[in-house]
Amino acid sequence: MTKNNYDRKELAMTVTNEQLMDELKTIQKQLSNQQPHVWKRAERVASHFDVSKSTVKSWKEKGIITPYKHDNTVIYDIIAIERELFQVENEKG
Repeated sequence: MTKNNYDRKELAMTVTNEQLMDELKTIQKQLSNQQPHVWKRAERVASHFDVSKSTVKSWKEKGIITPYKHDNTVIYDIIAIERELFQVENEKG
């Protein structure tokens, strides 16, 4: 490799501080947009999605949603359910 080819290749890989800072800002924005878990009991899940409690039970039995046990209370992660239901809808379409 000649010196000129090496210089061109090195120049193409050079990144400015401004470009790095822009990339960091983009990554920070993406990370800060992540939604926290929202835990609800089955009755509240049904109300949140405007379905019956038996529909929530059916989703659980079909493995569409995953319950978690906290002390003696079964709770569900609303954000995870929205993701899972969205995937099911996309698979149908």
